[in-house]
Amino acid sequence: MDESKRVIPTSKGQALADEYDIKLLKTSAKKNMNVDEVIFFLGWDIKQKLAESDSKAYPHAIRINQPDQRTGSSQGA
Repeated sequence: MDESKRVIPTSKGQALADEYDIKLLKTSAKKNMNVDEVIFFLGWDIKQKLAESDSKAYPHAIRINQPDQRTGSSQGA
């Protein structure tokens, strides 16, 4: 798309994405471009950030079905 027709300039979007440590995806609901992808990546990023905050809050907790940091093996249910 022509940069002059954008509602938000790419440079502003990228600066905001960098500030919040998220990906910048160009989307178009009108053309159905990257709509599913942005929802997927948003959910993925939220899940990752929650997992990171849980591991910081509870560093000695046993994680089910996640690799054991000491051995690299997975723990069973």
